[in-house]
Parts: sequence; structure tokens; C-alpha cells
Amino acid sequence: MLSALALGLLLSGCATQYQSMGMTGGHASGQGPGKLKRVVFAGNGYTKADLTQAYAKYRCAEMAQANKKPFFIMYESLFAAAAERPSTTPRVGMVHNKPVSTVFMLMLDAPRPGVLETAVVLQELGPIVNGGPVESSTQGGTQ
Repeated sequence: MLSALALGLLLSGCATQYQSMGMTGGHASGQGPGKLKRVVFAGNGYTKADLTQAYAKYRCAEMAQANKKPFFIMYESLFAAAAERPSTTPRVGMVHNKPVSTVFMLMLDAPRPGVLETAVVLQELGPIVNGGPVESSTQGGTQ
């Protein structure tokens, strides 16, 4: 019991790491309508909103790479996807004072307007994701 309490106190002072969804947050993905995929990254109360955006964008690139797709497009909402209004950053909102970034993505074999290159996103965001939580203001602000 005491070790569980100590672990809880230790984890409570840290921003959410890049990880699959767990008790302290993380990424989750699922099928959206048609060929769209939905990607979410939920942070804890110590995680900056722009970091959740970077993590969600990185997760999109990981998924595109796993599906051997060199390009992908992100949309902040289904309405934006239907209107063909791509975004360079996921939408971020707050749930119980904790940042949650959500995006719909479409993986592509060829470029088109609004496309992001999978390899470039992985290279640019890799140091942030693999280096653990950092305070960043260069990865896009809240929208």
C-alpha cells in the first residue's frame, strides 16, 4: 500500500510521457468515418497543451509509417474533413483541466494540398517525443 502511494506521488508531479493510453494519459486511435482515422492524445494536469498536439501529430506520423504511407493529412474535425480544410496541428481542448488533442487523419500515397510528409514529421518531432516531456512553444499553440 505504501509503495503504491509513493508511486502515485512520484507520477503525479510529471507531465504525461509519450505512451499508449493509460492511467496518466497517452495516445489512442480508432477508425473514423470512411478512410479517416481518429487520433487522441490526453495529457495530465502537468502536460502543456502544445506538447499534447506534438504527441498527437507524431502518433499520426507513426501510424502512416506503419501503413507504409509517405503522406498524411490532418483535420481538426469531421466538418473540416468534409470541407477539405486541412490543419497542421491537432485541435486541443481541456477535459477536467487536462489537455486533450484530437485529430482526424487521412493516410496517402501521393502528395496533395495540405499534406504532411510522414518522414519529416517523425524527424522533426522525434527529439521531443523521445526526449520526454519538454516545455515547448514551437510546436504550435492552442487554437
